[in-house]
Amino acid sequence: MPGVSLDEESIDEILYLARANETSDLEAYLSELSTQTGHSRADLVTAAVDQHSKNGALHYAAANGHADVIKLLLSYSGEKVDTSPPGLINAINDAGNTPLHWAALNGHLESVKLLIQAGADVTIINKAGHDAVFEAEINDKKDVVDWLLETVEELESGVGPVGGSSSDMDQDEKTEEVDNEADKRTTANGASEASTAGVEDVRNQMEGLRTNGAQQHG
Repeated sequence: MPGVSLDEESIDEILYLARANETSDLEAYLSELSTQTGHSRADLVTAAVDQHSKNGALHYAAANGHADVIKLLLSYSGEKVDTSPPGLINAINDAGNTPLHWAALNGHLESVKLLIQAGADVTIINKAGHDAVFEAEINDKKDVVDWLLETVEELESGVGPVGGSSSDMDQDEKTEEVDNEADKRTTANGASEASTAGVEDVRNQMEGLRTNGAQQHG
């Protein structure tokens, strides 16, 4: 991010500690690095991104269900963290996946809840054309799917289209009934557009996808 530049060694250390669930060591390292560089811990975490995969510390913590690390990273939000892409909470990796995508597809419900409570956007679509709830569904993480569908307000108004989110849509497009033929999701090589669907339409569609097999992205 602008104004913050980390060397490869520092980035690797931050990512390793997040992935290894070394919460105390991560906190100590970030505090020391903040003192040395003059940057806030929030900015350091946001800047610590793998140059190849574009994964950040929150991606690794979410993917592995490390709730304590997630809490630590999110606790720095008061120091200034942009919660919109490409900020910390909704940071997108090279495959278009956010930390929420990874937590959902791996079935880490506690991590999903922490991210949602912190403002994670459930409508972000990855490069395969999937949002987080779709990733959870095709990986048979039913408890995550059920919680998201029952809890998240955005899903009660419909899942956003590919390339955008429900918040970008006009209110008159958020109808309770939609043509089933228009309710499509893209695959990594597909080009069809997904339109708004009510929660029941999403449930019905997802039920038919259980036989397609699980496929992780990013």
